[in-house]
Amino acid sequence: MEILRLASLTYLGTLSLRDLSTIAPHAQELSLPAGGRMLLDGPFAQELVLVATGRGSVRCAGETVAALGPGDAFGTLAPRRTTYATGTVTALSALRLVTFSTRDLRELGHDAPEVLRALLDACAQGRAKAPRPAPAPVVLAAAAAA
Repeated sequence: MEILRLASLTYLGTLSLRDLSTIAPHAQELSLPAGGRMLLDGPFAQELVLVATGRGSVRCAGETVAALGPGDAFGTLAPRRTTYATGTVTALSALRLVTFSTRDLRELGHDAPEVLRALLDACAQGRAKAPRPAPAPVVLAAAAAA
């Protein structure tokens, strides 16, 4: 993956360019069109997946358990996981994802454990640092009637 595309992930802004250049060879990009689905078991069960752009939802046991957006991480190796063993991510809009396999993270941990720790820490902080849409204005019924 290109370093600049990795650097464009807002919540990885705390990482140095040196860290990003160490991480980039271990990252893969995946695009999921609106309406597309991916399972959180099978090949994705052992991955860390970062949401770069777009919106999605996670369904487990037939119910929606999480909403996903830029700054979120999911997969078995994500800092915050659902309590369900399996689930499905559905793209509500086109999703651009950055994935790391177990093998990639193992190699990164072997070669540069401090960089892996920095990546996981950034992912744990991700949602708090990701830009949020401005809240919609609230119009009170009494004020609107006046």
